[in-house]
Formats: sequence, structure tokens, C-alpha cells
Amino acid sequence: MPERGRLAAALSRTGCGLATWVLAVTVLAVPLVAVGAWVPPVAAVVLLVGALPAVLLARRVPVADVGAPAAALVLAVAVGAGVWAGATHAEHTVLRRDAGTYALFGQHLATTHQGRVDVSVDDLGGAKVLALPGVGVGSPGFYEQGSGTGTHVVPQFLVATPLWLSVGWWLGGWTGLLLVPAVALGAAVLAFGALAVRLVGGWWGLLATTALAVCQPVLHAGRATYSEPFALLVACAGAGLLVAACRALSPRLALLAGLLIGGTALVRVDAVRETAMLLPAAALLATRGRLERSVAGRFVLGLLVATLAAAASAALLSRPYLASISASLVPLAALAVLFAVGSAAVVLLAGRGVRLPDGVRSRLPWLLPAAVALVAVLLASRPLWQTVRQSAADSGSRVVAALQVAQGLPVDGGRTYAEHSLQWVAWWVGLPALLLALVGAVGAARRVARAWADDDELPAWTVLLVAALGSTVLTLYRPGITPDHPWADRRLVPVVLPTVLLLAVAGARGLAALAAARWTAAAVRPVLVAAAALAIVVPGLLATWPLAGQRTERGEPAAVARACDAFGPDDTAVLVDSRAANEWTQVLRGVCDVPTVVVASSSAKPADLATVVAVSQAVLGAGRRPVVVSAGSPDALRRLGAAPSQVVRVGTVEDQRLLTRRPDGDAPLSVDLWLAPAT
Repeated sequence: MPERGRLAAALSRTGCGLATWVLAVTVLAVPLVAVGAWVPPVAAVVLLVGALPAVLLARRVPVADVGAPAAALVLAVAVGAGVWAGATHAEHTVLRRDAGTYALFGQHLATTHQGRVDVSVDDLGGAKVLALPGVGVGSPGFYEQGSGTGTHVVPQFLVATPLWLSVGWWLGGWTGLLLVPAVALGAAVLAFGALAVRLVGGWWGLLATTALAVCQPVLHAGRATYSEPFALLVACAGAGLLVAACRALSPRLALLAGLLIGGTALVRVDAVRETAMLLPAAALLATRGRLERSVAGRFVLGLLVATLAAAASAALLSRPYLASISASLVPLAALAVLFAVGSAAVVLLAGRGVRLPDGVRSRLPWLLPAAVALVAVLLASRPLWQTVRQSAADSGSRVVAALQVAQGLPVDGGRTYAEHSLQWVAWWVGLPALLLALVGAVGAARRVARAWADDDELPAWTVLLVAALGSTVLTLYRPGITPDHPWADRRLVPVVLPTVLLLAVAGARGLAALAAARWTAAAVRPVLVAAAALAIVVPGLLATWPLAGQRTERGEPAAVARACDAFGPDDTAVLVDSRAANEWTQVLRGVCDVPTVVVASSSAKPADLATVVAVSQAVLGAGRRPVVVSAGSPDALRRLGAAPSQVVRVGTVEDQRLLTRRPDGDAPLSVDLWLAPAT
């Protein structure tokens, strides 16, 4: 194969192969995790077996029409993104946010080889201890389940990301585990680059890939142990395969694309939203002819099979997590069912010759673009006419209220700031890119509408466009995340930012073509391309630049090691302040292998002395030494009459937690731990 062919093939196929490998290994590993058999020798076999379908699929992926220089540069950008994220990776191992949960879940899988976290109830003083008011073994991200001697803990989130983090642990301990997301990010940017090249061409695809790679939320997700890099990889690989399937009208490729895109739900549960949006889009394709119907049918079959596999995995290993998000998951599932029924009805009616009235069809070329523009205006204007709130009883309300006090904002803990979600996007891509994305969306909608009105062949990217725009709107309408930044901005990574940047490049390409057609000078086109590059890449790069070299939570793995060394083999940790309970419960139990129990406390209400005494006496009665633990300050231990000794003292930084402005730095973070033998 000539050099151009090799580079184009590597760009077109590598992302799909890696995404297939991620999903195949996950599917094979789920039952092993359930029975406690995720051990290195078995995992090595699973990794090899999972590589087989990955290689077979990659060979079937059509090669995009891209020249060697553009392909090489896209590959270089992807590698650079992974290296950048790896060189600046966070060390979040003391649990405060979701990244800590993922890291500790991955470490637990690597060392215990199972999903559930067993609790040595006898070492805590027996089942009577857990029956005391305010005493438990759960913590944020780790749900207490069962009762009495059957008490155990189930980690939050789906298992796909922790599975791969566990492989990193086997390869290199904490360092290996913490670098896995950076590797996944490099693969994800590569998959996005292949998609972009298929949609907008080689050099324009390079522009889109560069813009995504320098976007801070994307970099932030790759620096820490989040699921977004894996979700971005699988979604972009599946999207690229879908475009290729629609372009070639290949039912086989469509089935594989459905399996990949539907398989994103193995990585993050809210990927069901994209599956739901794809159903009416596939129905649109199915109404065009027999071959298109076959392509759409195979694609939907792949979606459903992968979604069912994801549902089975979640029900088997993550049931408490599903219960905790049922308030948003149930409406999402209902939406998917509604779309499925509506899509089936559309296909059935179309098969019987029912079609839109000619008057409506003739107006589609301006109605559909106008609708897209109207939705954009409504999203942009939301702060003028809407203030979004959640229930004041929600746990996030207390967090938001505390941040509002610290940042001098009006205190209203129920606010989600979701009405500003489009502004969040503008922070990181810039207003020019956002306006160009609107141009691209309106232009794409007009092209689809004209094809529909004239009974012409729909563009190959129609299904992807409908689903991406729909999911983007729903995500911006209801981000569903605590609204402090940059933490909240990872919600934009899997769908919103890729969609916006692809549309921005498509809009710039369209405007450049119009201008080049009007002005025939040979120098016009390079100037227009350069202007587009400046408008799309530079604002994002400038927004990222203050955080380009940021490294957060440095020193936490060493702090965890010091904490573990401070305990003896017969010690039982009794956590008596809220910060220790939130941050150190799973660290001590899972990493240090120290039996750990929590006595409820808060900043307003210290741990009950009588309860702490009862727990300590029960632990002593079990032949072990109770050690009371505090992470907020030594005062909690002094109030109990203990003499605290500080075993961990680390001064580091974490991400800012800003509600109403773009982050541009970091915030100081103190990681502390005090111990004292119970008296």
C-alpha cells in the first residue's frame, strides 16, 4: 500500500478498531467481574480475545479520501493530545469528585478482582455496630447495601472505565492507572479526526481536530479518571462508521455502526439519549427506499443489541447507581420508548404511501433552517427569561449555596445555572466558532430539507446530524450536573463540543466556498481558510492557555501511601468528621485494607461521643484496636478526648469551582489526616 494509502487507512481504521476493542473487552469482562474472576491472567486472555473483533472490524472500515500530509497531521494532533493530557495528568486519588470515585473503583477491581466491596463486619465490632444510629460504611460514590453480616458496598458508575483503569494499575500502579484516560483521549481525538475527515475533507478535518484537541474541557477530561474519553472514542468511531455505511448504503457497516454507537451506553448511562435521538433519524432514512430501509434496520438492530447489553451490565453491577439517578433515567427511558414507537409509526405510514402534503414539503427548505435558528435563539436567550432551579432538598443545593457564599453571589442553592449552558460552550470555543456552527447547522438543515422536498438522495450524514443536534439541544437544556466549572464542563465533551466544532468548520467551509466563487483570485481561498482557522482554533486555545500546564492533586498517591503506613494490622478506622467520611472511607478500606466504619457528622453537628465510644468498645471486644480518624481538623478528635497525630499533610491545588465565569487558574487544596487511638 502506498504511503498515502497507509496513512489514510491508519487514520480511518485505528479509532474504530480501538473503540471495538474497548467494548468487546468490557462485554467479556462483565460476568468475570460479577463472579470475582477479573484477575490478570484471565484479563490478558480477554484483552487478546477482544482484539480479534477489533481487527476484523477495522479491516472492513472504508478508507477516507484524504491525502498523506493531512492524514499525518491529524494523526500527529491525536498523539499530541494524548501526550499533553498524560504529561499534565491529575493525581486525584483521595475522593472528592467523580474522578476519585473512578480511580478508587479501578484500583479496587485491580486488587480484589470483583465489583462489590466486601466489608469485614466482624472487624468493625459486629453487626450491632452497623445497627447504631448514624453508623455506616458507605461514602460518596460507594453505596452501602445489605444489612448485618451481609453488609457490603457497591461502587457508583458503570464498569467500563474502571475496567480499563484496573489494567493501568496492573501495568504501573497509580501512575499507570492515572495515565489511562490520556491514552483514551488520544484515541478519541483520532476517532474524531477520522469522522471529521469523512465529513468535511482532509484539511478542514485537521482544523476541526485541532480545535477539539486544544479545547480545555476535552483536555480536562483526559487528565483525570473520567469516563468521557472512552465515551468520546466509542461515539466518534461509531459516528464515522455510520457515515461510511450511509454513503456506501451498506447494511453490514450499518449494523457495526449501531453496535458501536449503542455500546457507548456501556461507558456512560446517559448515552441512551443519543440512542433515542437516533431512532427517528434512522426512520427518516428508512422512508427513502428498500436499500435505505435495510441500512436503517440493521443500524437500529445494532443499537438495540448494544443497548440491551449495556442495560444488562448496569443491572448486574451498578443497580444502586441506576436507582440513585432514576429521577432522570426513567424520563430518558420513556423518551426512548416514545421515539421508538413514533419512528416505527413513521416507517409504517411511509410504507403505505403516506407522505407530507406537497405544500409542507415545498416549504421545508426554509421551515427547517428557520426552526434550527429559532432553537439557537431560544438557547442563547434563556438567561433573559428563565432561571432554572432544582429541588432545594437535593444534595447539590448545599454545595451550590456554599459556592455562592464564597464567590459573593446571591444565595439560591436550588439554582442549576442551566440557562447559561450555551455560554459555557462559548467560553471554550469562542463566539466566532459558535456563530459559524449556527451557519453550519442552518446550512446543513437546508440541504437536508431540499433533498427531502425534491425526493433526492439524503446526504450521508443526515442521520448523524439529526441525532447530534437533538442530543446537543437536550444536553444544553438540561446538563444535569453540579454547575461548578471546570468540573461541569465535561458534560459537553462526548457530544456537544464535537458537534459544535464540526458544524463550525462546515459553516466556515461553506462561507469560504461562497466567497471563493464570488472572488476568483487564486489567493482568496488560502486567506479564507487561514481566517477560518483563526476564528475556530485561536479563541479556544486562548481560553485553554492559562490552564495548559496545570497539574492538580499532585502528591495524593504519596499521601495515601503514608496514610496506609500509619495503620497496624489489627487497627480498625473509625471516621468521625465529614471530610474523612467523604474522602477517606474507600481509601482506607480499599487501598490500605483497613476495616473502616463511619460515624455520621457534619460541620454543624460533630460525631456523637456516645456513639463513638460504643463503636470503639465493640471494636475492642472484637480483639482489634479502634483508631479515630479526622481529615478536616484535629479538633474533632480533641472533642472526643483523644490526642491526635497528623500522618498526612499535603499542600497541592485542585480545579477552581466557579459558578458564573470561565476558570483560568487553580485553587489551593490541603489534604490532611489525623489519627488517634480511641480512649
